[in-house]
Amino acid sequence: MEKNSGFLFEEQFELWHNQVKDREGVTQADAEELKSHFLDIIDELTIAGLDEEEAFWVACKRMGRDFDWTTAYADVNKPLIQLKRSLIILAGVLAYFLLYYFINCSAKLLYVALIYNEANGYVAIDWISKYLIAIHLMVMVFVASIYFFERKTISFIESIELKPRHTVYLLLIAILLSILNTCLNPLTKTLVGYDRPLISHLYQVYLYFDYAFPFLICTSFAILYSKYYRAAKFII
Repeated sequence: MEKNSGFLFEEQFELWHNQVKDREGVTQADAEELKSHFLDIIDELTIAGLDEEEAFWVACKRMGRDFDWTTAYADVNKPLIQLKRSLIILAGVLAYFLLYYFINCSAKLLYVALIYNEANGYVAIDWISKYLIAIHLMVMVFVASIYFFERKTISFIESIELKPRHTVYLLLIAILLSILNTCLNPLTKTLVGYDRPLISHLYQVYLYFDYAFPFLICTSFAILYSKYYRAAKFII
């Protein structure tokens, strides 16, 4: 293929392909099919004597620069798109419960480990408090990364391919963690014993988590939603 010094075919083609993949009604399989068709047109045009830049723009024109054909893809793929949207919502809900039970279980396991290593009960609870605070800070950093570095963060999130079986895996893991969390309750109570001040202190720590963590998640969602709602409203 003849090279044009002022035209970078690979970059222009990658840009075109990314635009195709970003169209709402186009699935990954559709994008690959269109990519193959586009390259076939390029080959035909270069064999006919066009250079790579001319071939690229003619192929774009033939494919439809405004991607009008995506309406047809959207109609065909509508059930699949609705399924993917439902899976994303369900996965988000399951991810919350998975994270909630994981933090609960890991905090209790940390307490058990510290007690078995002959740590003082109040010292163990202090470590649990620090652990929960660190988790909250990590969530805040993640939300801040979405808010201030949305392009890189969202690009990473969107690169994760979510399939129905992945949602089932999330559900199973969340159920297993909830069972483990329930099983750890009697062990934790046994290790605490009958020290009422210690029981009260531990109860307050977990009560703080039960209120603070959902509040943090809801507040983060509200902040991100308001940002993108304002952006969408401005565009409309």
